[in-house]
Parts: sequence; structure tokens; C-alpha cells
Amino acid sequence: MVVILRWCVCLFLVWNGAVQAEENASKLPDPVALEVNWWGYFEPTEEIDNAELLSRIEKTRDRLAQSSKGLAADQLNILMPMVNKINDGLQQYASLRDSTTSERPPLSPALDKYTVSAALERFVLWRKLKRELDLEDGDLVWQKAQLSLERKRQSQLRNDYLQLAVTDAQRLSQGLTLMASRISIELSALQTKRRDTKLKNASLQVAHLGDELAIIHQRMVPSKEGDEWLKQQTSVKSKTNTLRKQTGASVGDQSPDTPLGSANIKYLLLQVAATDIQVSILELAELRYGAMVALEQLIVTQRENDAELLANTLKKFVEHKQLTREQQQSWRSLTEQTRKFISAQNINNDQSDAALNKAYKRLLKQLDENERWLRDFELEQDVGGFLVTLAQEKLKDNVGWFEQWWLVTKSSVEKSWSQVSVIINATLFEINEVPVTTLGLVSVLFIVSIALLISKILRHGLDKLGRRKAGANSSAFYTLGRVVHYIIMIVGIIAGLSSIGIDFTKFALFASALGVGIGFGLQAIIGNFVAGLIILFERSLKVGDFVELPSGLVGEVREINMRSTLITTNDNVDILVPNSDLVNNQVTNWTLRDTQRRIRVPFGVAYGTEKELVKQATLEAADEVKWTLRNSKHRHPQVWFVEFGDSSLNFELVVWLTPEAVKRPSAVQAAYLWEIDTKLREYNIEIPFPQRDLHLRSLFGQKDEAGLALINNRMQQEL
Repeated sequence: MVVILRWCVCLFLVWNGAVQAEENASKLPDPVALEVNWWGYFEPTEEIDNAELLSRIEKTRDRLAQSSKGLAADQLNILMPMVNKINDGLQQYASLRDSTTSERPPLSPALDKYTVSAALERFVLWRKLKRELDLEDGDLVWQKAQLSLERKRQSQLRNDYLQLAVTDAQRLSQGLTLMASRISIELSALQTKRRDTKLKNASLQVAHLGDELAIIHQRMVPSKEGDEWLKQQTSVKSKTNTLRKQTGASVGDQSPDTPLGSANIKYLLLQVAATDIQVSILELAELRYGAMVALEQLIVTQRENDAELLANTLKKFVEHKQLTREQQQSWRSLTEQTRKFISAQNINNDQSDAALNKAYKRLLKQLDENERWLRDFELEQDVGGFLVTLAQEKLKDNVGWFEQWWLVTKSSVEKSWSQVSVIINATLFEINEVPVTTLGLVSVLFIVSIALLISKILRHGLDKLGRRKAGANSSAFYTLGRVVHYIIMIVGIIAGLSSIGIDFTKFALFASALGVGIGFGLQAIIGNFVAGLIILFERSLKVGDFVELPSGLVGEVREINMRSTLITTNDNVDILVPNSDLVNNQVTNWTLRDTQRRIRVPFGVAYGTEKELVKQATLEAADEVKWTLRNSKHRHPQVWFVEFGDSSLNFELVVWLTPEAVKRPSAVQAAYLWEIDTKLREYNIEIPFPQRDLHLRSLFGQKDEAGLALINNRMQQEL
């Protein structure tokens, strides 16, 4: 019940607030006591006619006049311009609101028949309206953004106004400012609404023309303009040839009073570009007229030969259009650079700079002319592009389903390739004034990848051949494989960079500077690289060798790389050792010349043990170990008596190992010790432990026998 009562109270407060706001909105705006929703007086909830709006505007004018009475002259000079601005704004608002909104223009119906010329006229109209629509759309977006900013400023002004006390002298001025700002916003909103409606109508018209262009190819009829187009094509071709001949003369025609400098150079470049643009326009027009004649002939005859002729003509047009696309980018770039160059200059009217100012004015005039030629060029491109699309659709209508599928597929592939070509041929950066494109980078990567693949195949073949050989030949094949790899990769990188136009003869100075840099900054890396080459060619260290370093590292050489050598320990730990350490320091190579190695296994037995029995047991133990070298005349196991120890007779088992045992020193040592201990136990040969005799020279002042007797007496007492 309490919750229901609370909801009722809230609804009553909301209703009362709405009623109060409506009553305040119906009040005549007073700049000194301006309500929050004062604009509702001119735009109430119930719509009013224009006569009522004018009446309310007149009442507001009288109220503003009354508010100005009694003010000082200096205050009137400040406030009256604002009052007049409010009155003028209200009158403009009434006039704009009273004017009828632009109605949607009637859409012209599509024709039943179209000639080629009529189709091009409809396309030109569609293109013009489409460009105007795009510009209008951009302006409207900007205007809406500005209107949003104005509303935020209006909100801030309203907050500042409400913070003032009713008796504050600034309240009148702030109220007038707030009213003028709100009227300006409402005018902008009304204009934006009208422009938005106009834009929607234009969009409908453009869409209608677009739909009409899509069906024109189905309603094409022959005309009598074919001969005229042939004449136009011949005339355009003649103009093109004449313009080409005059190119050099137009560039060389310079005024003698033109100063030599950047402005003159820019002017000459613009002249050359203008001639190139005109030639391109005429070439496109020549191809377009040829396509129009071929299309007209196809419409009249509907023959397969004419269809093939039209397809070939369209192909020439598309190819020429693609060729001029890059030129168009350079023309645009030249125009932008020239604009920046002019804006960076200080053009004045001093007599001393009269010649320079004249050059700049000539440059501006030529720049405007070039931009006009560029617009004509874009129009010719677009008209030709529409003609190509129209002709392609007409060709589809005259062939079977398979030919239609083939034409659609071919056109899609060509269009996609054209877009991809623009992307991959765009300049990413420059190296020594050579532009590098995406296609160039792909080419370099492809060539380097091919070199890497060839190197890998050759190294794999050499390794396979080396495994078939025995002894040191395998290491020779490994060395040859590494050298071949370096040579192929260097050749591949040079070939790849040369494929994008980089001239290595221009890098002589850079190479010398790089050499100095290498000598200082890359000394360690280059030193390791050279050390690696020394190891490979000297063959003092080969893949498969078992080595021991001064640091105590023991392991097998697995790889000899550009900077370091990979050594794998018997614990299967891979360790990278810089090549320079292997060249500059002492390295023990256990398998450099001979894979057979002799080791000594020390052990001791108790004094009094028969030596021959020790020898027999030890040799039997050596024979039990699989690492012992057998069937060798001069390399058989031996037992040496080497020392009278403190507690034992010390012997050594001297035994030669098999090649595979050389790389397992710890395991081999453990195996022999294990078998020796086993055999000594079988023969009951004692393995002593250290023993010491303790001699007391004196004990509590007593010596020799007397001291010993003292110890015995003490022990008997304790018992």
C-alpha cells in the first residue's frame, strides 16, 4: 500500500510539473525573468498558424522595447544591437517557417527506347546530380556538427543565466544573449531540416536515374549517328597528333622577362602536364568514339563478328584507362605541390618584386587551367567507363548462358586485378631514389625464398652424400654445404634487390661507411663470422667431434653456424659457444685424428694382497665392459702398479676404448669402476679405507709405559 501511494505522489508531481511548464511556455518571454522553456511561446505543443506566430513576435518586440526603457545611454548602445538581432531573427524564422517546404520533384519516367547518345546523356546527368549530392551531403554533415556545438554553448549560456540573481543588473544582458543564441539555433535547425528534405529528394532522383541506367542496355535501338562518330574519331585523332607535335614548342615558348627559379620551373612542369592531360583526353575520346561505332554496329547487325570487334575495342579502352591512372596520380601530386609552393611564398605588390609577382600570377593561371583539364579528363574517363559497362551488358544479351558466365567472370577478374594492381604498385618508400612497392617486396622475398630452397636442397644432398662416406669426408661435405649456403644466399639477396631496380654500384660510399661501422659497432659479430669460416676451412673442429673447453664444458659438436657453434652435452643440453672462443682459446678435441682413446681407471687394494691376483681380477673386469677395445695387437688392457699409498697399494687399469665410448666419459668411468669392484669382491680382495696410528709422547707428565699404565688404571676405576 505504501509503495502504491509513493507511485501516486510521483505521478502527481510529474503531471504538475508538466502543467506548470506548459503554463510557463505560454508566457511572453521576459529577458529579465526568462523561463527555461521560453521558446515554447513560439513553438507551443499545439501548432499555431503563421498569423498567430507574427502576433506573438510583435508582442515580444513590444516587451523588449519596454525592457529597454529607463536604461542609460551607454547601456542602450550595448543592448540595442542585440535587441535588433533578436527581432530580425524572429522575422526570419517566421518567413522561413511560412515558406512551403520544397516538394519532391517529379521523377522522369524511363524511356522505351534509347540510342547510344541518349544513354550517355542520362549518364552525364546522373553523374552531375551524384556529385552535387555528395557535396551537399558533406556540407549537411558539417552543418549538423556545428548545430550540435551551438546547442552545447546554448546550454552553458542557460546555466550561466540561471546562476544570476533576479535583481542582478547583468540579468537583462544575459537574457538577451540567451534569446539571440536560441533564435540563431532554431534558424539553423529549420534550415538543416529543409536541406535534409532536399537531400532526400535528390537521393531519390539519383537512385531513380541509377535504376534507369541499369536497364538501358535492354532498350538499345540503332541511330543514324554512326557516320558522325567516325568523323569525330578522325578529327580527335588529328588533334592528338597535332598536339603531340606542338608539345616541345609549347614548353620552349618562354617569356624573356620570366625570372629563372622555382616558380619558372613549376610553370614549365604545369605546361608539360597540361599538354599530357589534353593528349590523354583526346586519346580516351578517340577510343570512346570507336567503342560507340562498334556498339552501334552490334545493335544494328546483332552478329557475332561485330560482338568480337566491340569486345576488342573495349579491351583497348580499359587498358589505356589503366595506363593513364598512374599519370593521373602524378598530375594530382604536381597540382598539390604547386598549391603548397604558392601558399609558402610572400606575394606582394612592391615594384622590386613585380617580375616575381608576375611569374606567380602566371603560375596561378596555369594551375587553374590544369585543374579544369583534370576535371575534363575525369569526365571523359567516367563517360568512357559507363560506355564500357553498357557495351558489356549488351554483349551479354547477345550470347548464350555460358558466354554470359564467361564474360561476367572475366570482367570480375579484370576488375579485381585492376584494384589489386593499384595497391601492389603503390610506392611504400624509396631506397636511393628507387621507389619500393608491395610487388617489389614480394618479388624480393620470392627470389630470396627460391635461393633458400636451392640452398636447402643442395645442403641436404651434400649431407646425405657425406653420411655415406666414412671418417673426415663427412665433415668436408658439411663445410662445403655451409659455404654453398652463404654464397647462394648472398647471390639471392643481391638478385632480389636488383630486381626492384636498386643499383649496387651507387652503394660504394655507403659500403665504405658501413665497413667503418662494422669495424667499431659490429666487431664481435664479424669476428665470430670470420672465426666460423676459419673453423670450417681449417677442419680442426668438425661436426661430430667430441670436445672439451677450458671452462669444463664437454660435449659433441652438432652445428657450426655463422656466429656460434652448437655443442650438445651428454645430458642433452644444447650450448651455443661463440666461434671466436673456439679459435682464440685452447680446445681439447678428443676425436680430431683418431676416434680410439685410452683412459686410466685408478683403484687401490689392501697391503699384503697378491699383485698377480689383483691383475687377473682387474683384466677380467675390463673384459666384462662392452666399451673395451678388443682384437687389437698393441692396444690391449693393462694393469699398472703405480704407488705405495698411505693405506693401500694403488693400481691403474689402462684400457683402450671403442670409438662410440669416447663420447661417454662419465658412463665409461662408472662402468669400469662397477666391474672392478665386483671382481675384487669375487676374489676376496680387500679394498682398504684410510688408517692412522696415534702416538702420545706424554700424558699428564708421564711418558711411554708410565703413561699407558695411567690410562689402564683410569679405565679399571671406571669399570
